[in-house]
Amino acid sequence: MLRASRKQELKERIFTQSIKLFKEKGFDNVTVEEITQACGIAKGTFYNYFPRKEAVLLHLAVSQLESVHESIQHNKNMPDLKQQLLHLFSNLFHQYAEQPDMVRLVVSEMMRADMFISAEMRIIEKFRQALTSHLEEAKDKGQLAKQAASEDIAAVLTGIYFNSLMIWLSAGTDALQIETLFQRHFDIVWEGIRSRGAVKQ
Repeated sequence: MLRASRKQELKERIFTQSIKLFKEKGFDNVTVEEITQACGIAKGTFYNYFPRKEAVLLHLAVSQLESVHESIQHNKNMPDLKQQLLHLFSNLFHQYAEQPDMVRLVVSEMMRADMFISAEMRIIEKFRQALTSHLEEAKDKGQLAKQAASEDIAAVLTGIYFNSLMIWLSAGTDALQIETLFQRHFDIVWEGIRSRGAVKQ
């Protein structure tokens, strides 16, 4: 366990140092050698964690996906499905608030480069699938009506989350204000679920 923890710490250090260099010099102007020098590691060590420089940018999205799975597991026994979902998304928005410059840089770079589109779309699809599975489990527990379309609900929730992210990026708005906007949109979706006969919470 300790070994795994140290590996994760080193991966996060490489990520943090890389982002710092990207911010200072621009993504295209930073080499893997500069990253390894800043981290005090060999190139081989870098490649053990990231197959190429571009993979560093994907680390944020992968981390958010892991956070979604952790939140689902941590809160799955809560009787209120709405609160489970809001807690899940709140955790993601708090990452914006904790490191706004880092999140803006990573997302902006990924949007700028075509090479990231397919990888990012795969992560978004996994995000949607995780929500769909969670909603299906909620049906089994009686927290959501059987006739509710889990895939459609997950797709809409994913859409309003990423819409909130784009607004935050373009407007420079405070992350907590964006979370409030997301919650307003979420409430509209939730009312739609209830209107189709879902379990009231």
